[in-house]
Amino acid sequence: MPATDAAPESDATEPRSGSFRSLVGALAHDIDEILPSGDVAELRRMRPDDPGSAAFWKLVAARLEPREALVGDGQLRERLERQWVVILAAMAMLQGLHRPGVPLGRALADAGVAEQRVLRLLRAHDDALEDAVRVTTHQIATSGARLDASELALLVLSDGRSDEETVRRRVARHYYRHATT
Repeated sequence: MPATDAAPESDATEPRSGSFRSLVGALAHDIDEILPSGDVAELRRMRPDDPGSAAFWKLVAARLEPREALVGDGQLRERLERQWVVILAAMAMLQGLHRPGVPLGRALADAGVAEQRVLRLLRAHDDALEDAVRVTTHQIATSGARLDASELALLVLSDGRSDEETVRRRVARHYYRHATT
């Protein structure tokens, strides 16, 4: 696969220690192979305004905190926790579909996600982004399309950051490249 199809490695989009893709791969492995089905179901049902899931906090302690993916205090920490709730709920919904190197935009095209829904996802922020991720993730999961979950995670984590537009443009490029072929 060409290098343009992969998510860029960048300090702005990665936790401080270790590779971001490696972290997402480890989370996908945990969801696919390690966690009991009840924990995965609990992750799927999580909502960002109520991260009361024991499965979520187990992954925070085992994976996110050791990789310094949840840095800061107060509102910054709460925002990151909320974003990781969205990411982990989506990854649980996509159980077994994580494939490194398959762009999110391609997965959206392969899943037959309508152009208007993709545009809504790419224009959404905060609560609207959380809802759009849930809807599009459900459609991808239902179709069985494979994707690199790290690109979905970057989309969520970049919301409001300086790299937000870069991440969204990459998703759009891959969607339109594969939706028209």
